[in-house]
Order: sequence, then C-alpha cells, then structure tokens
Amino acid sequence: MRTDALVVFTFVLFTFVRAGVHNIETLQISGRNPYKWNGNDIPYTKNKDVNIQKPVNEIYPSAVLFGRTCGGTIISPKWILTAGHCTLFTGGRDILAGTNNTENDTGVRRKVKRLVIHPRFSVGPYWLDAQQFNLKQVGARYDFLLAELEEPLPLDGKTMVAAQLDSRARIPVGEAAGYAGFGAERHGETMREDMHGMDLEVLDDNECSSLEQFNAEDMICTKGRPPRYDSACNGDSGSGLISNGRILGVASWVEDDATVCRNGARVVFSRVASARKWIQDVTGI
Repeated sequence: MRTDALVVFTFVLFTFVRAGVHNIETLQISGRNPYKWNGNDIPYTKNKDVNIQKPVNEIYPSAVLFGRTCGGTIISPKWILTAGHCTLFTGGRDILAGTNNTENDTGVRRKVKRLVIHPRFSVGPYWLDAQQFNLKQVGARYDFLLAELEEPLPLDGKTMVAAQLDSRARIPVGEAAGYAGFGAERHGETMREDMHGMDLEVLDDNECSSLEQFNAEDMICTKGRPPRYDSACNGDSGSGLISNGRILGVASWVEDDATVCRNGARVVFSRVASARKWIQDVTGI
C-alpha cells in the first residue's frame, strides 16, 4: 500500500484555507493589503484608489452546496454537476444556491428530482476507516453526477450563474482557476457556515503521474497558487474548478491522507471535457 494515500473527499470539499475564513476576496486594492498569510502581506493588484471587494459567492456564482456534504456547480437552471462519489455518503436530495452563508435566508433551496451518475464511474480498491469516516486509497474514474432539480433556479447573473462546460482536451499548464464552497478547515471538523474560495493552477499531467491512480484521460492535476498554496479538505468534493466562467473539472480526490488537509497537496479534478457529450445528452444543454 502506498504511503501517499489517495483520498476521495468523503463529505467533501468546498474549500479550505488553513489561516482562516476568506468569505471576502479582494479584487483590486490600493494601499495596504488587509490580508496576510503567515505574517506576510498577500500580493494584490494596484488599480484605483478604492477597495473593490465581492463576496465569494459573487466571484463563484455557479457554486452550490449539494446534499449538505458536497459542493456542486450550476450548469443550467435545472441541472447541477457534482461528483459521483458524493452518493456514497449523502442522498443529495437538495441543494443550496445563491448565498455566502448557509444559515441566512438569502439562499435558494431546491429539491433534487433525479440523479444521473456517469456510466463509466468507478471507484478503485479502498478500505473504509469507520472511526474517521474516511475512504482511503481511492481514485475514482469518471467521477461525475448530474442532479436534476424539481424547480429551476432563478439565475440572476450575479449570485446564481450557470457555468459553461469546458471543451478543451488539454488545458494550458499554469492556467489559473479556483473553486468555492463550505468545506471544513481541518479533518474531522464540521463544514463551514461561510463560503470561502480556493486559488489553484493547472499542472502538467506529468506532475501527477507519481500518484498511483491519476489518469490524464479523465483527470486534471492542480495545486494551490502562492502565497497560500490552497488545497482541499472534507466537504469540498464535487466542487467545480472554474476559470473565466467555465467549469474545467469536478473535485474528486487529493494526494496524501485526508486527516492532514495540508496546504500544498495536489488536488485532482475529474476533467469535464471528457464527459461533455454525456452531460449534454442527459441535460439537453
């Protein structure tokens, strides 16, 4: 058994930043940057003499909470894209969209009418640590699940927006992307009430070739960008990897043991382009 445990995100992942909740992201700012990481200022872009800030759910308006334990992405008013393995631990019978906090009344809830799992979805050999409620040594193939909603979401172009499906067989190395959600800060903790964002970049496939269950056919290799070197933790599975309004991938698994939830760990997403035709055939989008 490899010492680098490959972990499917069990509850799953909606974003984790070890140094605290980032429920506001600074887009353009002049003067002193209010955000620090390990005592150092986080780099920012000087533009005008104003602070322009947006809640995370407006930066990632396609992000939703799926089944209370996973992330997901709006791809049309009636369809959510998430991870197939999310069905192992949650029925996924409702979603929450359009909010930066799970406890306020600004979000929109919808019941799930139907779940459709990718026909090639499979989970590798694994063992279940019941005490830690954690799947280990798992790398899921074609880790996709579509959820049809009973009623359409009222997309408003601000807090609820449908992401476009990426069609590229290969994504340029270094392309900046990110995702957002309500995942735990540390393993074993509950999911967060406030949405927070992750800042990643696409790696060369060869940089994940050392991970036993990585397959570039249907997976994307990513890693956190400096200075935070974000990774993922429980509650982030199913979250969409977003770049310029397109969903590139779906959060599937992470290198290393999930009990670590360490910054700098590589995060593997299921490649949306590999399932684009299936998604379109099922949803009609």
